[in-house]
Amino acid sequence: MSKSISVILDEIQALMMRDGRWQSMAPSAEAMMSTDPFCINSMDFLEWLQWIYLARLRALIDAGRPLPMGAQVAPYAEEALKAEGAKVTTLIALVRDLDRALA
Repeated sequence: MSKSISVILDEIQALMMRDGRWQSMAPSAEAMMSTDPFCINSMDFLEWLQWIYLARLRALIDAGRPLPMGAQVAPYAEEALKAEGAKVTTLIALVRDLDRALA
């Protein structure tokens, strides 16, 4: 049986916290208002993942609202984090699990 979306979100957060990638200060309001895909013009992938994607998914779950289906975030994660190499293998695998859960 596959993991629930909430469990995957918790695992991503725990991994980012363990690796010192979880941020305590949100990006600026201007950065958060970006309409570019992945807010590519205003924040890096990990900021977008934490402050936009994970936060929105949790808010939808908490509100009992439908989740977006068909997300394909893993390919962008692989590209955005490729310079990090093996250090982000587990994170990318979790993002891929999240993509599959939202398929």
